[in-house]
Amino acid sequence: MVVGHRLVGGALLSALVVALPIAARAGQNRYFDAAFKVTTNGVTFGQAPSWTHEGRVLWTRKDDAGVDQVRVSDLDGSNEACLTCGLPGPNRYALERPRKRDWILFCSWRGQTFIGAPCFGGYGTDMFVMRPDGSQVTKLTQVDGGPVPQDNYHPAWSPDGEHLIWTHLDFHAVDQGGTQYQILLADFVDDASGPHLANVQAVGPGWDAGIETQVWAPDGSGVLFTLWGGKALSGWMNGEVYFMRLFGRGATPANPVVTQLTDGHPGWDEQAEFTPDMKNLVWMSSRDHPTWFQTVVSAGQWLDFDAPHASTIFGPLFFQTIADPRFETELYIMNLATRAVRRLTADGSVIPEFHFDRRGKRILWTETGGVRGGGSAGPTRIGTFRSGSRATPPVPAVPPTSPEPIFRAAVAPIVPPEVIAGLPLALDALDRIAHRLQGIKIGGTCCTGSPSGVFLDGATP
Repeated sequence: MVVGHRLVGGALLSALVVALPIAARAGQNRYFDAAFKVTTNGVTFGQAPSWTHEGRVLWTRKDDAGVDQVRVSDLDGSNEACLTCGLPGPNRYALERPRKRDWILFCSWRGQTFIGAPCFGGYGTDMFVMRPDGSQVTKLTQVDGGPVPQDNYHPAWSPDGEHLIWTHLDFHAVDQGGTQYQILLADFVDDASGPHLANVQAVGPGWDAGIETQVWAPDGSGVLFTLWGGKALSGWMNGEVYFMRLFGRGATPANPVVTQLTDGHPGWDEQAEFTPDMKNLVWMSSRDHPTWFQTVVSAGQWLDFDAPHASTIFGPLFFQTIADPRFETELYIMNLATRAVRRLTADGSVIPEFHFDRRGKRILWTETGGVRGGGSAGPTRIGTFRSGSRATPPVPAVPPTSPEPIFRAAVAPIVPPEVIAGLPLALDALDRIAHRLQGIKIGGTCCTGSPSGVFLDGATP
């Protein structure tokens, strides 16, 4: 974990619970012990659907011209309205401003053709807001026109709607420091000059790592995020979920307190939210569906391997990992007081962004990829915590029936060399790992003496 800007060993986690939410340390745990029922929604929404305060859904579907547009409807698809139709796009990742509910945040390329998808990673994304009826569209950030390719992604409103946090990327050339990830925090101001961002500042240490912001803690004290970095974190390229306290109990944006929450497993750990009572972490992991990525991370842990430019290497490894047809994830829940982990789903697909509803009982997501999904979208799932019912092992969900493509890596006519600079670095690092593994005995005792205690196949002793 990181306290302020100091790195502290994970073994001290229980002694430093001051960095965790207060609610995580007391009382009964109704979420961890409750049954979790997954149902299939009758309508498939686009990736990262989100709830409104009234229980409606903000989601994405293509218009007649094939451009992704933001829509709002009831959960069953009725009373649908297109909020961005007629605007250049693609437009995606819509989030209602909490409390006042007077603005909707969304992400767009404004007609540009880059790579990835708006707010899901790639480059070229700007953030916008609009009124709930789609009017008064206003741009909040500026990435186009600069000498360095940039991106803004995975934004989140603070619970009071007064702040935004997101991940910003600058794709510098390797000889100029390489790709730089920053977590940016800003005030959202709505005054006579219109909606805009103020007091934009980078928070957290300058990690040489891939970064993805998740969502705020329900009490507004800080945010969850994921890091993929070097061995000084949790092993080379191993993604883990962290909590950054920004406010309260000695923490400030200038001097945040950061705690690693997930357990160092070499599986892909990402997409995370606290339960509303802040006693648990719910997150997405590939730990029960190991692929080549998990093998590489396990090998890196065992070899104590590290390589420079982790932040530049991360991009190519990310796209290669999610492009693997065997890459699948599930939802898990961790009791933050006991560190116990329980698997919630058995979908055999990929569970990306998900959101709790206002009452904190339902989680909404749309699956992507996976073996059964064939790299396409759908269906949309609703997971419900049923208090008073005992937790049971997850039951495989109904497979998708008529998937609709959801993720296309749009290829620009000319991809800036700064963006693809990580590919040769990644290949070099993988080659170095393979070279160091040559000559190691194969068998059940080959890796038990590893510093991390992790086998090459991802199992533990």
